[in-house]
Amino acid sequence: MTEETIERLVGAARLLVATDFDGVLAPIVSDPDDAAPLDGSMAALGALAAAPDTTVAIVSGRELAQLDHLVPEPERFVLVGSHGAEIGETLVSDEDRALLDETIAGLDELSQRIPGLRVEPKVLSVAVHVRQVQGPDRDRALAEIDRIRERWPAKVVTGKEVVELSVADATKGDAVIELKARTAATVAVYIGDDVTDEDAFAVLGPADVGVKVGQGETLASVRLDEPADVTRFLEALRTGRAG
Repeated sequence: MTEETIERLVGAARLLVATDFDGVLAPIVSDPDDAAPLDGSMAALGALAAAPDTTVAIVSGRELAQLDHLVPEPERFVLVGSHGAEIGETLVSDEDRALLDETIAGLDELSQRIPGLRVEPKVLSVAVHVRQVQGPDRDRALAEIDRIRERWPAKVVTGKEVVELSVADATKGDAVIELKARTAATVAVYIGDDVTDEDAFAVLGPADVGVKVGQGETLASVRLDEPADVTRFLEALRTGRAG
């Protein structure tokens, strides 16, 4: 992270700070229900949200209700769930609801046969976590999930150790575009670690900054190694913005 980049963000007339949750504010853990954000990151984000002409948004693949529960003092931030689909009113048609319910039932049955496979139903999707599936069971699980993916009529999102089957077409990039329009941001920074965050990096403008956390190919212009580095970056941004 260069001083020039920090200065550009600090000096923005209207700044949008948007960030993923898991793997950025909260370290990745085996059970997503155990995820907890780093105190330093949340303190810096809260201070940024209170700064003049600054909006802070947390954009996650988690559903909005779950994100609202996990984020301390969520009223300080703009929360966006379901990979950008839950940024306003969330509507699910009867046809989509029936499709999700049928798929969730099939995946629940699969999880009974494969130890460690975790099924996470959401408002607009169902996520299948394979992080805790080991050995031959993992191959079986991935093969079964691939068969479901081939028949899935809507959107499939592949992340780190998770496959999500969604009936919504929105992406994190759509969320960033909407947030920039709502806030009239002159500069935006987006921080993410997963494949789904590349959609957000892709829509950033020349004045904006994309920050990739961890390894892997990316469209982001800046890379940080781990969530602890995100804390330090947010603290530097908070200090400069306050000044």
